[in-house]
Amino acid sequence: MKKVDLTHWNRRNHYEFYKDFTDPCFNLCVSVDVTNAVHYARGQQLSVFLTLLYLSNRATNAVDAFKRRLDSEKNVWEVDRLQPSATVLKADETFNFCDFSFSDVLHDFVKKGREKMQQALSEPGLANVTNLPEQIFYSVIPWLEFTSYKHAANAGFNDVPKIVFGKITPKHDAGSGEERLMMPVSVELSHVLADGLDIAKYIAAFEKNIQSVS
Repeated sequence: MKKVDLTHWNRRNHYEFYKDFTDPCFNLCVSVDVTNAVHYARGQQLSVFLTLLYLSNRATNAVDAFKRRLDSEKNVWEVDRLQPSATVLKADETFNFCDFSFSDVLHDFVKKGREKMQQALSEPGLANVTNLPEQIFYSVIPWLEFTSYKHAANAGFNDVPKIVFGKITPKHDAGSGEERLMMPVSVELSHVLADGLDIAKYIAAFEKNIQSVS
């Protein structure tokens, strides 16, 4: 993790403007075409969720703003590599957090991810929560095709990006005449550390990863 030199940071004025806001976070929701990733995952007998989580994790690592964090004195730091922490649904319809490890290889990520999920599902929900600066917080709402999203908030972790995957829904593409699988994606960032352009960069990287998965 390296410290950002605020003196030479091109967002210094934006940082100063937003850093004392009670709620500096902003959220955008986008519909993402996940057709290629879903078909690939099913063809390879991989978890669709873990495949999309892997492709998203790669995308977050491609955008510097997603790596920025604040310490208790509001100094800005940039972590080296990001890894996801996601909600998983337990049998009693409560949820737990599952901390995944970074991997460059999809099949390795999915294999280890299944093991991590089984462990998280076997434990009491939210009994042992570990928050690390290199994490991205993910939630999954596979029952709803949402167009907006509001996170619970407290005094901490406003600097950590939050991403939500929604329901995957077939949509008819009038242009091509084909059926496409669309998924709502919510992204929340802190304006102290990032801007709307950074969400656009993430979505572009995510879409590129989806189209190129093989």
